[in-house]
Amino acid sequence: MEKNLFRELYKRTCGLTLKDCPPSSLSGLLHGYLSVYSMVRVYPWLEDEFEGPWDIHERVREIARMIQELLKDCDIPVDTRAGYVVDLMDAYLLYSDMNFLDVALDTAYEILTPKGSEKMVLPCRTPNICRLLCNCYYFTGEEESGLLARSLVTEALGLSSKFSGEELIAWWEAIRTYESVIGEMEVSVEEKERFVGERTRLGVSVEQIENEKIEVFQGNNSDIRQLIEVFNVLARREFAVYNELYGRRG
Repeated sequence: MEKNLFRELYKRTCGLTLKDCPPSSLSGLLHGYLSVYSMVRVYPWLEDEFEGPWDIHERVREIARMIQELLKDCDIPVDTRAGYVVDLMDAYLLYSDMNFLDVALDTAYEILTPKGSEKMVLPCRTPNICRLLCNCYYFTGEEESGLLARSLVTEALGLSSKFSGEELIAWWEAIRTYESVIGEMEVSVEEKERFVGERTRLGVSVEQIENEKIEVFQGNNSDIRQLIEVFNVLARREFAVYNELYGRRG
């Protein structure tokens, strides 16, 4: 059932005019396409069901250029701006345009380093800032970025029971990014067991919330924001299914 819905939503997103998409939905659209690209790249026979890698590649480039334009607005909230920077960095990993990375890193340091200072500070303690720190660590290797990201992940795992549904989803993505880029935290056995337990509970909660979103969307599937959000969720799940079937990781 999810497979059929995902393919339907993929066709619908291909028909979307990007300028008609709300800026807040561009991140979900970008990451949905990144998941599809990964599927087609790793499992080439899927090109019969989706576009070829080049077509998806170009769609990612279009979305990234729109996000790059949004970064020029210095008046948008710092957390939103941090999210756009992460999106641009993620797009660079597929579409190796150095301009994307240069703009993203310059903006990242504007966000994380006060004017006239060389020391990083946290402008806010949010999932987007955590993901931004992880990506800065990935691209620059600066230990300070990794340490700050670790402090945010530790804090989030301890507070997860207090998060709203949207906060749970956002922190889940941030924690996944941390583990992918930096790895497991070196802590005592007791702390590690606690973190594993918290992470497991968080994952279960996020899946339940996503399932509810999918159900709501199926009841009224005309909203572009919901369409893109569910497309992103199902694209990630679909890639995970293929990885499980064929024993590979994305």
